[in-house]
Amino acid sequence: MKQRVPTQKTMWQANLTEVAALLHQKQTFLFSADIDPDSVGSMLSLALYLRERNKTVYMVLTDSLGGNLDYLEKIIDYNSIRVLRNTDEISRVKDEIETVIFCDTANTKLIPFFPFLWEHLISKELPVIEIDHHFGADSETMADHSITLFRNANSTTEITAELLRTLYKKYPEGPNPMHQRNILISLLTGILGDTVGGRQVPFQASFEYWMDNLGDSLGENTRWRKSNGARPGDDPATKFGTPWQILDYLDQLSEEQHACMQMLKKRLVVRGRMGFLNLLNSTYVQVKSVCRPYNSPWFTSILANLLNEIPDEKNPVGMVYFHGKNAEDKDCIYIKMRRAKNSGIDLRKVENPLRTVFDGKYMGGGGHAGAVSFRVHPHDEHEFLAKFERVVDSLSKNLV
Repeated sequence: MKQRVPTQKTMWQANLTEVAALLHQKQTFLFSADIDPDSVGSMLSLALYLRERNKTVYMVLTDSLGGNLDYLEKIIDYNSIRVLRNTDEISRVKDEIETVIFCDTANTKLIPFFPFLWEHLISKELPVIEIDHHFGADSETMADHSITLFRNANSTTEITAELLRTLYKKYPEGPNPMHQRNILISLLTGILGDTVGGRQVPFQASFEYWMDNLGDSLGENTRWRKSNGARPGDDPATKFGTPWQILDYLDQLSEEQHACMQMLKKRLVVRGRMGFLNLLNSTYVQVKSVCRPYNSPWFTSILANLLNEIPDEKNPVGMVYFHGKNAEDKDCIYIKMRRAKNSGIDLRKVENPLRTVFDGKYMGGGGHAGAVSFRVHPHDEHEFLAKFERVVDSLSKNLV
């Protein structure tokens, strides 16, 4: 396997055509990814369209989506998309699978059950499609024979939207995917999730193009049931008709979550032009009266909101570090960073100091210029903080 790079311009259209042909010809597909709004939005939008064409699709999801992505889970259930939770369930259908599709995932370490998928599917030279916008760092292709759609984009769902258009144009059987409401919601979820609701947009023209086109189509294809006396009409507050309603839902917090977030924000430490939030295990005892465990799904939404709010004009870089588990269920310490919208610093530059300082303990990571996530092996907390100081010193030299 090799490090990812954007698909060459001379190869892009050929790869797009080849992927569309494969989706048209094959009957049974397995989707897998490291789960976040963009990866789920990419997988689900494609899976829904393949289902429209009477094809069989499976999605590997090790746990319930829950939280603010529960509406995507409802779409999965309503459309009878089969979810596989473990290797036993994958094993029961592995002989049916004709094509494997990976979306929005930088490397094999982030794919659930990848060694099993490799042994039973990928190593058998089964066709593999990869769709992503992550490059550099520890990115790698999933298989040497993959057909890749790699492009610098705001989100993988932007690439997926282009693929859906190509598929429909070349094989126009069935409905137009851009007129299918659940497909539009899935695509918009991915774009909004990976751009932090439009606050972190590397490619502005592309963002505006897809938000306008998908948003207009969502409005046109959302039908509002009127009250007929016997039953009430649709409540606009409970049905997505615009991208911004989706964003409001993604951003919402319960009163309990809001209280926890406010307490955690008070623990923010500002040094120089950076804001730090230490959420290592030792700190939990100090906030457990209002917070659920840091490794709970309940906490995930708070973490996303914290990362959005910490950076500002005074502190252009915000970071949070906490104990967690990677896709292989191995203990690690996560280091997540975001920059303020108008900050010009490229946070990917942090990777080299991390590799040096945590020599032999670095587990990988990457991201975009405005948002990155890295992992290191568990450390004694004092040892971790002492090493991380050296990374911060390196980063601060790039802040002007």
